[in-house]
Amino acid sequence: MALAGVAVAVTASAAGFNFNLGRPSSNPPAASAGAAGDLQAAAAGSAVCTDFINHFSTDLGTDQTKVNAAFQQAIAETLADQVKAGKLTQQQADAIKAKLAGKQPCSIGPSLATGGGKGAIGAYMQQLLAAAAGALGVTPDELKADLQKGMSLSQIAAAHNPPITEDQFRAKLIANLKPLLDQAVTDKKLTSDQEQKTLQRLQTGPIPFWDKSHKPSTAAGSTT
Repeated sequence: MALAGVAVAVTASAAGFNFNLGRPSSNPPAASAGAAGDLQAAAAGSAVCTDFINHFSTDLGTDQTKVNAAFQQAIAETLADQVKAGKLTQQQADAIKAKLAGKQPCSIGPSLATGGGKGAIGAYMQQLLAAAAGALGVTPDELKADLQKGMSLSQIAAAHNPPITEDQFRAKLIANLKPLLDQAVTDKKLTSDQEQKTLQRLQTGPIPFWDKSHKPSTAAGSTT
C-alpha cells in the first residue's frame, strides 16, 4: 500500500501539467525554523519508510534490490497506463521515467518535495505571461517589468486606461491562452484532457497572480 501510494503520488504530481494555477499559498513556510522542521520531518519519514521496506522485503522472502526493481517496473507500467488513457503524453511519461530511474521508493518523496509545484508553472510561464500581457494591452516585457516591481495583475489592470475588470481580464486571458495550449497539444507537450482542465480551472478558479505579485524567472520555458 505504501509503495502504491508513492507511485500514485508520483504520476499524479507529474501529470499536473495544468500550470498549477491555484491561488498562491497565503501561508508561506517560515524561512528558517519552518524549513528546518520540514527537513527533520522528511528525515524521520524517510527513516520509517526505509524500515518499512526492509520489513516488507523480509516478509516477502526477497531482498531490497528485487523490491526496487519491481518498483521501477510498476512505475513504467503505471506511466504506460496513463499514456494509454490520455492522461499523459509519451513525452511527459518518458521525462517522468527518466527522472525516477534508479531511485528507491523512499527517496522519491524528498526528491519531489525539492521541486514543489514550480516546475509545472515554469514550463509554460512564458505562454501565460504572453496571454496576460495581451489581455492587458502591453508587451510581455512591459508586464514582466511591472511584475518585477512587485505589482499584482489586479494592480496593473486597475492602472490601465480604461481600467480592466477581473471578468474582462479572465475572458481575454483564456482567449489568448487557448491557441498557445492548442499548439502545446499539437506538439505533444500537453494532452487534450490537460488543456481542458487548465482552461476549466481558469474559468472557475482564482486567476494566478491576480491578487498577489509574482516575479517570473527569466529561465522560464519558451513560447514555442
